[in-house]
Amino acid sequence: MARLVTRDFLEASFTGFRALFERSFSTADPLYAKLATVVDSSNARESWNWLGAVPGMREWTDERVPGALRTNDYEIANRRFESSIEVDRETFEDDRLAQLKPRIEELALRAAAHPDELVLGLLDSGFSESCYDGKPFFADDHEQGESSPQSNKLADKLDATSLRLAVETMMLFRDDQGKPFGLLPDTLLVGPDNYFTARELLNSTGIVVSGGTDVEKPDGNSLSGMLNLQVSPWVTADHWYVLATQYPVRPLLFQWRIRPEFSAVTRPDDEYVFASDAYRFGVRSRCGAGYGLWQMAVGSDGSV
Repeated sequence: MARLVTRDFLEASFTGFRALFERSFSTADPLYAKLATVVDSSNARESWNWLGAVPGMREWTDERVPGALRTNDYEIANRRFESSIEVDRETFEDDRLAQLKPRIEELALRAAAHPDELVLGLLDSGFSESCYDGKPFFADDHEQGESSPQSNKLADKLDATSLRLAVETMMLFRDDQGKPFGLLPDTLLVGPDNYFTARELLNSTGIVVSGGTDVEKPDGNSLSGMLNLQVSPWVTADHWYVLATQYPVRPLLFQWRIRPEFSAVTRPDDEYVFASDAYRFGVRSRCGAGYGLWQMAVGSDGSV
């Protein structure tokens, strides 16, 4: 026997689905929040012109000497996103709502993971897309103020030698006043293709090296436990990144203008419902992602 689908029933169903969406969204554990500085946005675009080095401490012998933050012209636009599903009215009439709940939960998980796609996509685009200093995020010639040209770009495949080089490279970066940044990387980010190589590099007590007679032998692993390993399907094959994520400004930026909102078209007298004999459920958000400090990242495209 078909259920009588009233307006009150539809409203109660929507309330339950929205609670399910919000609960599933809140329990997700996306990666972007670990890699990017996340802020709330109040405009269509946000200016990040203040990116650069903060003056170091100096001896105060007469008057303060404020150091002007070097300005740039870097903005991040908020874009609009959505994901929707359509459900036949018979699903409600025949009391098959239990079949709809997993789809609502999946909507929530997709919405929660969407920033990962945006943020991690920036890393793979970083070999050509510009950051705040006008150079590609991963470049051989970052230079600002009193720093000499510096590179945060590698081309080596992931192994013990290249990973050590990436760590050392970041530790030697200098700010725009020519002083050491004093950075210590904490994260190695890879795609599925490099996952097991990365695990061996970071978790093994020894690594295999080539001896003087070309005979492979185990050697102590100075990389063991040094970096946190993160893996994501959004990282392109052969690409890998060493990141510093424990500082106030991280290598990537993410801004929420409107966090994902769950909505529905379920009124029986709605034109769409009348024409299609179906209801719609969906999620909408507005957000943007961009580059933070290039000094917080060393990236390799694994091309050699």
